[in-house]
Amino acid sequence: MATDHDDDYGRTFGDVYDDWYSLDFDDGEAAVEVLARYGRDGGALELGVGTGRIAIPLAARGISVHGVDTSPDMLRRLRAKPGAELVRTELADMTDCDLGRRFALVYSVFNSLFCVPDQRRQTACFAVAARHLAGPCGRFVVDHQIPDAVGSGPSLRHLHTGPDRFRFSVVRCDPVSQIMERQTMVVENGGVTPYRSVIRYVWPSEMDLMAAAAGLALEDRWPGWQGGTVRPDTRRCISVYRPVTEGAQ
Repeated sequence: MATDHDDDYGRTFGDVYDDWYSLDFDDGEAAVEVLARYGRDGGALELGVGTGRIAIPLAARGISVHGVDTSPDMLRRLRAKPGAELVRTELADMTDCDLGRRFALVYSVFNSLFCVPDQRRQTACFAVAARHLAGPCGRFVVDHQIPDAVGSGPSLRHLHTGPDRFRFSVVRCDPVSQIMERQTMVVENGGVTPYRSVIRYVWPSEMDLMAAAAGLALEDRWPGWQGGTVRPDTRRCISVYRPVTEGAQ
């Protein structure tokens, strides 16, 4: 079941999402390249498709792409974009949905998993992914941050400075629940506009346990879409999970 929080994200960030997080942001083209390799032989399902920042260019590569999201606002913006007709979308909850078909690739990018601020429902996302994978060759790819050392006090983070705009966030974390509340302020034209979001961050080890509960096992983990080795100072990951076949360790 979707929650009010799911709908709030689209209403709050729909107007600014593509401006703040364009395809050029955070290796978008490299992400499409990697995902296309996984999805070429059986299509792809994006959990939390949003405005189609990744789904539309992935579909333009000839991949059959489906996407689910709980936000009508985000899906409306996706459908208004050129190439949107290539992506089949469903207004559905990525923690509890069944599209009645299977895919070579299920993926979740740009911390979409963290936008479900509840451990039980985050774990359910892995079950949904496993349900939609096309047998042992299917892969679930998750793009996610690794949190810095988290304290309980607020922190100030600068995000953007331009000729007519300044954007910063005040972040508060609860290290017990792993809930992070972010209040982003955009200062422009003499006014201030607030944007509030709540996420639950997940450590890679916890994510691996969620995967195991769904019958998935870690296959690869990279510090970015270009590949490489995860190190102690790595702050984001691409984690690739495969179904556990009978008798496999």
